[in-house]
Amino acid sequence: MSVFSPAARTTGPDGRTWEIYAYKLELPAKRKVRRFPAAVVRALRSDVWTIEAVTFGGHRENHRWKTDGEHRRQVLAQVEGSIARGMHPSPRHASYVSRSAK
Repeated sequence: MSVFSPAARTTGPDGRTWEIYAYKLELPAKRKVRRFPAAVVRALRSDVWTIEAVTFGGHRENHRWKTDGEHRRQVLAQVEGSIARGMHPSPRHASYVSRSAK
C-alpha cells in the first residue's frame, strides 16, 4: 500500500468512482520547513493513520478520518462498504477529520 496509489476503489450508487487512500505521513505546515526531517520522523513513529476517500466525478469531494494502526484495515473496509451502499461512512474506530468539496 502506498500513499500514491489507492488502497481501495469503489463506485457509489450514483455512479461516481471513489478512491480510498490510507497513509501515515502528515506533512508539516510550510512555515516549519526548517524542522521538516524531525516532523517526518515523528510522523513515521506515530501510530496515527489517515483514511481519505476522494472522488472526481462531477466535482471533487473528499472525506478524511484518523485511526490507529490496529484498526486501519477495518476502517478502510467500513468506508469502502458505506460508499458502495450510498451511505455517509461512519467507521467505528475512527474520528472524522474533514470534508472538502470543490
